[in-house]
This record gives sequence, C-alpha cells and structure tokens, in this order.
Amino acid sequence: MNWTPLVITVTCDPRLQDPLNPRCDQLTTVDAIAAEYINANEAGAAVDHIHGLYSRDPVIQPDGRLLQVPDIEGTAAIVTQIRNVHPGTVVQQGLASMRPEQKLALWEVIKPEMSSLNLNSHDEYFDPYPDQIQPIACYSVHPINELRQYFQWSKHHGVKPELECFDTGAFDAVRIIRDGIFWTDEGKKEIETGLLDDPLWATFFFGWPGQSCQPMTDVALFNQIFHKPNQLNWSMSCMSRDPREYWAQINRGILQNGHVRVGYEDCGKHPDGTYAAGCADLVNTAVSMAKAVGRPVASAQEARQIIGLN
Repeated sequence: MNWTPLVITVTCDPRLQDPLNPRCDQLTTVDAIAAEYINANEAGAAVDHIHGLYSRDPVIQPDGRLLQVPDIEGTAAIVTQIRNVHPGTVVQQGLASMRPEQKLALWEVIKPEMSSLNLNSHDEYFDPYPDQIQPIACYSVHPINELRQYFQWSKHHGVKPELECFDTGAFDAVRIIRDGIFWTDEGKKEIETGLLDDPLWATFFFGWPGQSCQPMTDVALFNQIFHKPNQLNWSMSCMSRDPREYWAQINRGILQNGHVRVGYEDCGKHPDGTYAAGCADLVNTAVSMAKAVGRPVASAQEARQIIGLN
C-alpha cells in the first residue's frame, strides 16, 4: 500500500458531545485547555481544531440562528500558549457555527492557518442523555453567497478553509464556488473564480446527531469518497454513543488512506467504554491503529505539505 502519512487532528471540547465526561468541569480555563492540546500534539496530533472559550445563544435568535459566540481574548490566549510550545502545529479554528462577523474578528486576532466552514447547514441536536440532560441544538443555514464571503475573507487573510461536509450536497457547493458564477440579491450576475485553492481540505462527518446526520457505516464513508471532488484531501470526524462503533469507523478511515480527527469533542472513550484520561490517550489510539498497518503518522511539517498550506 502506498500510504500517505496520517494527519491526526485533535479536538478537546467535550461539552457538546458528552456533558457527563468527567473532564468537562476541568477544561474550562485557558491553561487547562492549552495543556490538553499541547499534550495531544506531543502524542502525535499535527492539527489543533480549537473551539477555545465560548458561550451559546440561549434560544433561537431573531436572525433564525442558534449558535456559539466566541470569547476572542480567551481563545487567543489558548492559541498563544500552544504556539509557544509547538510553533509548527497547525491551528484550525473550529466552531464553524459562529456568525460570519465573529469568525472574521477571531481570525484577525489569532491568525489561524485554517478555519472550519460548513458547506451544508448546521442542523445538530446533541442528545447523548435525552432522559437526563436537556439536548443542545445548533441551527444555521449557510447560503452560497455567505460561503463566497467566507472564501473571499480566507484569501485575504491567508486562512485555508477546512470544508465541513455533512453529506454529498457539500460537493455541489464546491462545484458552484469553483465555477465562480454568483448572483447577488439584486439579481446581478458576478464572476469570481479562484476562491478555492487546490488541494482542498475537507472533513467528512459521520454519526453527528441531528437532522443532517450521516450514519457511521462503511457504506456512508465509501459514498463520500466515491463522490468527492477532484483535488480534495479528506479527514473524518465521527460521533457515537458506542465507542466500539466510533473506533471502527476511525479505523476504516485510516485504512482508506484518509485522515482522522479524534478527541473529546468526537468521542472521549476507549473502545471498552472507559473515559480517556486525556485527549493524548485518544491520539495514541489512532497512532497505534496506523502503526499496526504500517502507515506513518505525519509530523506537523508533513501535515502542512499534505494539507496544502503555504
């Protein structure tokens, strides 16, 4: 097998996926969150998907959205600590659900190498314990002209988009953006090409709860791979109440020469159902899976080359 070195992304926020994770109360400060990422980087993660500190809309707002609101100062402090220890690590700003103007404000402060942009719609309903804890929802549509604005900002600020793909409809958004034909709200046609630089970097989502959920199966994975646009490298994010199912899907991604995301946001448990003491343990599991089949794990520098960062 001609393996591509495995790029491991780590994400350390357990609050949405599993509010009963015993680390939830600990990972609430700048120092604790930064240390979690630093330890995960030392275990083999090359990309840090960072939520930072944030709050949430309490109810659906007048703009029709129910989203996260970033704490820019706190998030910047986390990123600074990570870069002080691991300056080569790729900072991938998460929370694709932020409103556009808040995302731009965060970019201007932390200057991430990458940022999450959802090509579908946010339609998420986190209910791991529906009979114990009130579910957390997240709702927002992302129309083509909003995506166009994001990609204009990305080019201007040197931020590579992480294209979040919850289903194959995201690939049609790629086609539209690449074609570069847009219509304004006033009915004016505008041509703007070159908004997406090859190679693209996408994350395929499986098992994320909500009305856009894609099942965590080999068939769903192969469907995404079969239909993906050209010049696109992919990683995967999975979420499941059954950690055995979760790690089976992660293993499928590794075997298909894709890349993976692990950490408390996606699944904080080992295959036997016990909680990981830290995200570094979850990274170690992915590293072990890769080594078992002879696949090398990408360093931060190799990850930059594979992702297509300048």
